Amino acid sequence: MKRTVSLSLSLLLSITLIVFAFPMNASAATANYPGSNFSVTPGDVLYSHKGWDSGFVGHVAIVGDDRKIYHSTPANDVPSGATGESLSSYLSRFPASSKIEIYRYGPHGKFGPFQEPVKAGKWARLNYSKVQKYTIAGGYKMSDITKNYCSKFLWQAWKYGANVSIDRPYMGNYMKPDATTLFAPAEINLSQNSNASIFTKIATVTK
Repeated sequence: MKRTVSLSLSLLLSITLIVFAFPMNASAATANYPGSNFSVTPGDVLYSHKGWDSGFVGHVAIVGDDRKIYHSTPANDVPSGATGESLSSYLSRFPASSKIEIYRYGPHGKFGPFQEPVKAGKWARLNYSKVQKYTIAGGYKMSDITKNYCSKFLWQAWKYGANVSIDRPYMGNYMKPDATTLFAPAEINLSQNSNASIFTKIATVTK
């Protein structure tokens, strides 16, 4: 009897030590996009045809390596011009019946797993706090993180985080870091229709 109790206590102690040595990470839990079987995955691009501001058409964001949603935004509660938030918080910014398309990295004719999306998501997490102002005014270089907007921040995450050019892949006319041309959110949507596309639409979330 004593031997049985001793073994049980030893087993319980071992399990306790394992739990404390390897704590459960809540962010590691994989969740799916609402209404789909696709998991929220680092590097995924969230695209909406309309922003929540009536004077702003189109919005994009990227999933970080911690599965938070990172984006540069003109929202009143984000004075810095960029934020990282949960998927539910992000979706709450859009009006009812809004549709958010989910795009996933996967160059035409190539097969994963890919490290580029994780690298792009990590860059977004590490650099969103460097944004000081949201602006779509011309004259600012694509390399300027401090003055930013949604699709520019997305471009930077892929360019500087993963060395991947995501602009105009269907035209092959890529931007350079010193370019001051605006990169429109809709270009993510248009690029999927080309053999040169690096994104594929995997789901549409209807709020």
